[in-house]
Amino acid sequence: MKTKITTILSLVLVLLANNALSAQTTLTLEQCRNQAIEYNKQLKQAALKKEETNAYKKAARTAYLPSLEASATAIYSPREIDLSVPGGFLPTAGSLEAAEAGQFNGISNVYSPGMNFHLDNITAYTGGISLTQPIFTGGKIFYSNKKADLGVQMAENGYQLKYHEVIELTDQAFWQVAMVKANIEIAEAYIKMLGDLKETMTDMYNVGIKPVSEKLKVSVQKNEAELNLLKAKNGLTISKIYLKQVLGMDLNSEIDIDYQLDDILLPETQSGIQMALNNRNELQLMQKQVQMAEYEKKVIRADYLPTVGVSARYSTFNLEGITDELAFHPILMGQVSIPLFKWGQGKQKQKAAQLVIQQKQEELSHTTDLISLQVMQTEVKLQEAFEAIKIAEKSEAVAKESLSETEASFEAGLNTTTELLNAQADWQKAKSNLINSKAQYKVLETQWEKAIGQLSMNND
Repeated sequence: MKTKITTILSLVLVLLANNALSAQTTLTLEQCRNQAIEYNKQLKQAALKKEETNAYKKAARTAYLPSLEASATAIYSPREIDLSVPGGFLPTAGSLEAAEAGQFNGISNVYSPGMNFHLDNITAYTGGISLTQPIFTGGKIFYSNKKADLGVQMAENGYQLKYHEVIELTDQAFWQVAMVKANIEIAEAYIKMLGDLKETMTDMYNVGIKPVSEKLKVSVQKNEAELNLLKAKNGLTISKIYLKQVLGMDLNSEIDIDYQLDDILLPETQSGIQMALNNRNELQLMQKQVQMAEYEKKVIRADYLPTVGVSARYSTFNLEGITDELAFHPILMGQVSIPLFKWGQGKQKQKAAQLVIQQKQEELSHTTDLISLQVMQTEVKLQEAFEAIKIAEKSEAVAKESLSETEASFEAGLNTTTELLNAQADWQKAKSNLINSKAQYKVLETQWEKAIGQLSMNND
């Protein structure tokens, strides 16, 4: 009966373990990057900004096209109006031709009586359709379209900036999890090593070879190692929570990561500054800001140049009680507007625009210097981290060999328990330092690729 219960419990535990494993999601670095990019709200805002600037660009293009407008006006005045036309003798002309030409040479004896008009109210209607085509606007439409084109490009640069920030943030979170996870594996191996030693010391104590104090030394070391392991597991939980937050996942979900810390290669860094100057989105964005300011100056200048346009209108006017039918009349118009004098307003506005251009140029120069400095600093850190890995590898090899020799000497009675414990602790520290150095290098590798403008989705 006891055997059956044990078997059933074992099956239940296996099923629960399988369910836990099936519910857990294992992610690679590339998968984490893709998910973070898909989720990030600020990146979504940058994408919407791109759509917004594209819409403005299309709207700016319509300024080249004729505009069609329809208008209608109704006027009503309730005020009563009295009009009087006085009477008088009519003028005379020497001939019909003179009369038609308005040439009168005297007054006739024909008297025309006066007239009085009384209007209770006035109601009038006007309406029409007009088509207007700009011919010359001093370049305002042209440069406004140039600004709209630059706006689209600047929105793309802004999107790429945020895109790279998301990748860098994701990589930092990913390699933090990897580092803690690898250190937990080392800590577990270390605890197992101490557990084996504790069993050995217990056997030696039982047969009277070693005193109880030697056994207690191992117990104290193992207890401390188990406490450190507990802290590391808590750290792993926190690191995973942060990674899940970056990825937009449920914070209560179970995830694991698939990573490699063995492929450590030092990238080519000699042309790093030039690559950064050619590729960094910050510089491209600021260069376009300078261009934008230059176009704005030309738009301001256009406000003080002559403008030419033509329009065609088909309209009508009706005054109720006087004109009974709507009569539509076609009208063609040409317009030329020439600004003459505005107290130097245009000159001052263009001066202010030129000062904005100079400010943008200074900002670009300053940012160029900062980016060059950043590339140099990141290069030094990257090379330093690479050398740290080489040193850590040597230290790990030495610690491993030292532990092997110390264990052999301890078994032969040539080394003390303290010396063996120290050798095991040195081994664990060396392994941990190597893992930490590699994880930090991976983060710096991402920062380097970002610094030179070469960060892409395929960099694992």
